[in-house]
Amino acid sequence: MGYNKQLDEFLSSTFPGLQLKNPLFYSSEIAIRFELGGNLNESSRIERVVHRALSIFNEFNQPTDDVYLTVFVDSWDENPVASFEKDVYELFLTYASGVRYENIDKLEQEFRYKDPDDNNDDDTITLRYCTKVKVKDLKLEELLGAIANREIGYEPRVIGDIFVVNETKRSIFYVYDDRGMDVVADNTKTLRAVYEKYNNWILDYDRSRIDKIFS
Repeated sequence: MGYNKQLDEFLSSTFPGLQLKNPLFYSSEIAIRFELGGNLNESSRIERVVHRALSIFNEFNQPTDDVYLTVFVDSWDENPVASFEKDVYELFLTYASGVRYENIDKLEQEFRYKDPDDNNDDDTITLRYCTKVKVKDLKLEELLGAIANREIGYEPRVIGDIFVVNETKRSIFYVYDDRGMDVVADNTKTLRAVYEKYNNWILDYDRSRIDKIFS
């Protein structure tokens, strides 16, 4: 069974109806949205993005946990698959130790943000690339830096919407850009320590909603 199929089965049984797309926080029953970069200058903002995101990830993920590293990229006539696929594969090979081309599962699916009333979306599709590794195999600090870099135009940078889905902890980790990130779990116990330890990093706009989840 391919990794995309495994991931779909895990998501449907653990997070019924949830799609891996932004805004993940507002589609989830148990989730926290954190502020990352803020209004700092470029270099300081990247440092804070990496520090905060890595601290949060390490709080509830263990080295031997099984995770799906999943990347979504949209394609249309002016952005054909051939124009970006090499960069996607390089992402996996660079930031997940031991992964080879044959370990990366590719799935073509309907455009995730398709508007049923907008025919302009008809030519857009979403490609989902997925592999399964241990947390210890992820070069997460470097990957987070590359995610933060793309908003500013620094190198190295990566493309795509990137999710780390932890099968062991039944949780999802998603940095949507250098402004913020979402963490999702199927129970409050998994995220309780993160909620308490990094409470001052919670995005104030959503604080009341998050406090109710953990009250």
